[in-house]
Amino acid sequence: WHRLMHIPFFYRHLHKLHHHYKSPEPFDDLYIHPLEAFGYYCILYSPPFVMPLHVGGFGLYMAVMGLCGVLDHSGVRVSVPGMYNTEDHDRHHQHFNVNYAFPFVFMDLLHGTFVGEWWGRTYPLPSHRSLKEQARTGGGVARVALAG
Repeated sequence: WHRLMHIPFFYRHLHKLHHHYKSPEPFDDLYIHPLEAFGYYCILYSPPFVMPLHVGGFGLYMAVMGLCGVLDHSGVRVSVPGMYNTEDHDRHHQHFNVNYAFPFVFMDLLHGTFVGEWWGRTYPLPSHRSLKEQARTGGGVARVALAG
């Protein structure tokens, strides 16, 4: 969903509101267009509708997502090695075409859009030319050719 919000049309009309602040503050994660919010909350609240989930598990999931949303926009440095770092989302607001995943980096690592440090390995910011190419081709989304 977040990656979709960075396609130029959706960014211009919906997501740009959220990126108004380059150095986010607490609760800026809620500073989003109502249509973007609708899609985001449909995804956020969907787990108990698509898989068996105990109410306590869903409560824990919601608490983690809510806490990470506030921390990611707080300027407070919090890190759980190999799992979560608030600086990753700061880089997203600074550089736009990196670190889309929330709150964990796994999808960015899979799609080549992660910038930062993970388990001692540094993933550098792509060159300016590379960022322009990502914007032109739809980002760092992995493309897999299937042998027929």
